[in-house]
Amino acid sequence: MKDFVIKDFDRFLEIADTINTPFKFVELKDSDVGKNFVLLQAKVWMRTAYLTYEKDVPKNKLSENVQVLKRHGFTEAEIRETAFPVR
Repeated sequence: MKDFVIKDFDRFLEIADTINTPFKFVELKDSDVGKNFVLLQAKVWMRTAYLTYEKDVPKNKLSENVQVLKRHGFTEAEIRETAFPVR
């Protein structure tokens, strides 16, 4: 599956707003940058591809970024991979 990673937050939101789907998720993970940062990953599932934005965000700015994403239809979630049995 393709994963289109958009680097600019505003452009990511602009594109995500044009996609009519309930599958818009934001996940927060530990950052490799340092203890004062959180890795923010926002994904839109488009069945055949993902549209993704990811950035290490300072903890003091995290709430602001998450609230913006929620206003654009994103839901906080833990994204997991599940095994797909091949027969």
